[in-house]
Amino acid sequence: MTFKYQTLFPHDQERQEQTAAIKFALDAVFNQNKRFVIIEAGTGVGKSAVGLTVGRYINKKKQATEEFAEGTYFVTTQKILQDQYVKDFGGPRKQMKSIKSSSNYTCKFHKKLSCQQAQQMLRTTDKSSKFFKACSFACVYKEEKKKFIESTESVTNFPYFLTEATFSGKIIPRHCLIVDEAHNVESELSKFIEIHASERFCKSILNIPWPRNVSTQYQAFGWIKSEYYPKVKSKLSFFESSLEKSGLKSRLKEFEKVSRQYDLLKGHVSKIKKFLEIYDSSNWVFELVPSQNRSMRKFVFKPIDISSFAKEHLFRLGGTVVMMSATILDHKTFCNSLGIDINDAAFISLPSPFPPENRPIIAAPIGKMNMREINTTLPKLTKAVKEILNNHKGEKGIIHCHTFKIANHLKNSIKNKRLIIHDSSNREEKLNEHMNSKNDTVLLSPSMAEGVDLKGDFSRFQIICKVPYPYLGDKIVKKRMNKWKRWYDLQTAKLIVQSAGRSVRSIDDTAVTYILDADWNRFYSKNADILPEGFKKCIV
Repeated sequence: MTFKYQTLFPHDQERQEQTAAIKFALDAVFNQNKRFVIIEAGTGVGKSAVGLTVGRYINKKKQATEEFAEGTYFVTTQKILQDQYVKDFGGPRKQMKSIKSSSNYTCKFHKKLSCQQAQQMLRTTDKSSKFFKACSFACVYKEEKKKFIESTESVTNFPYFLTEATFSGKIIPRHCLIVDEAHNVESELSKFIEIHASERFCKSILNIPWPRNVSTQYQAFGWIKSEYYPKVKSKLSFFESSLEKSGLKSRLKEFEKVSRQYDLLKGHVSKIKKFLEIYDSSNWVFELVPSQNRSMRKFVFKPIDISSFAKEHLFRLGGTVVMMSATILDHKTFCNSLGIDINDAAFISLPSPFPPENRPIIAAPIGKMNMREINTTLPKLTKAVKEILNNHKGEKGIIHCHTFKIANHLKNSIKNKRLIIHDSSNREEKLNEHMNSKNDTVLLSPSMAEGVDLKGDFSRFQIICKVPYPYLGDKIVKKRMNKWKRWYDLQTAKLIVQSAGRSVRSIDDTAVTYILDADWNRFYSKNADILPEGFKKCIV
């Protein structure tokens, strides 16, 4: 079967890797009757254009049914990647429409409020007021959501997509679901499904004491079922009846807070209800998070195996599911972890078209960075980073630290004005500072291994300080590594490959990557088979 898809391709020319990926995907869907298409494509292949073309072709050939509506959803892990889709395929004359949570939009009427805050105020506002009329009939967020739902090409992020599809019912199944950065599906689903109960919430919202002598999973589940959940439901009912009563607008400031609490409770009740229905003690890890600084104690339940949840929360929303990433690595393990029948999936791996000589990876071991030896190695790391900075004067770069401990040590030890460090609250702000600075700034980050585009002069070198093993102190990490033989090594390999891909973003781009952890040699010799061939060709 010949596929005439070229008029659907969004650019003037296809790269040969894009042609191969599109033909493979369409053959898998129409000739082999596969539901899942898994595309591993190195940096520079142009995955988004592949996904767009495949989605358009499937919708052109298939008619809307009661089960699947016309259109394609595009889901990605970060808002910055979501914005890139709109930049490339959106705009006034293009189909791609985007939606984020209401907190990302500014109210037309109250310029200092987000649409989320304005909608909360709306519940207690006089219905004859200009504010009510403006926000009821011309809300910025609601208008963008309407465009998203009505468009046949719609892009959003995982948290929004999962929440809306599960709780609001506005996101209905379509012919095609394109999952970008698909190597993160397991972690995104896990974060969505996990349950939190906090001491602060109990005391400030529910007015109930934190339970005494609860230290096991069995005890915590019993308390949530018999005491916590009934109280949360009761509080939600109280707020719902309160918001219906007259006279609230005379105490607007007070009831803005009530309205925010109502939104919080409504979503929380839905999640707890679902948790109680699906709970199986063998598939959940329980953590009692102690109070620290200003935070109070928490109970956290995390799912170990999310494969049984993937269909209900994600895959049901696409007749065909196309999953794309530069780091699938082991497609059998990938399918197993997500509950995908390997016989219902087609897999292709395509290398990056960028020349290996433009992106050399240099292993320069200075010492081991594991927990036992890191303190001995840190002074050596500092010296090595200083030398690399001196060798790259006049050039921007990024230092992948993996932990805040390493990042803060380097910042405090080197004391170089070139270094830009961020915390958990100002990551995007510091990234923009680096991008906009005319100086040879260098990002110092534990969390920019993915979703950051440092093309051209934004980064001519990068340093990987530590082999980024998942933290063994995390119970969920231990459970998953014991359940799946190569899970731990696969997570590590994904982060290394993703980190190395931040700085070379076009065929003419160049950057050098340094790996300084002495444990790299051991890791590589053990796991070379799961690393992409295109990555291995860059190692000098």
